[in-house]
Amino acid sequence: MKHLHNQEEQIDDIINSLDNISKAEAPPFFYTRLQGKMQKAEEPMFLQQLIGFITKPAFAVVSLSLFVVLNVVAISSVFKSSKGAINNNISTEGSLQSFEKEYDLSVSTLYSDSKTNE
Repeated sequence: MKHLHNQEEQIDDIINSLDNISKAEAPPFFYTRLQGKMQKAEEPMFLQQLIGFITKPAFAVVSLSLFVVLNVVAISSVFKSSKGAINNNISTEGSLQSFEKEYDLSVSTLYSDSKTNE
């Protein structure tokens, strides 16, 4: 019985210890600091804002359109330069032939093209 009596005293001590507990107090301005941290966490960072802007459909359409326009301009300039190079080669050949005729620089060979009997 003594053992049972000790257990009841221990239980009573534990229950009585809860009577002396006071309510926990938060430090001053805790709630306002907590609200400030929560609002700061909600604000998107620069990288998040940039990713959000890039993933918008309007930005995607504009950037793809710009890409297509730049490709068309590049391809057309390549075709124009190659066409100009062809024209330049033709005019260069003509000027070389006229230069050759003017200074009589035609090439003469010592061999004849026709077959002869030996």
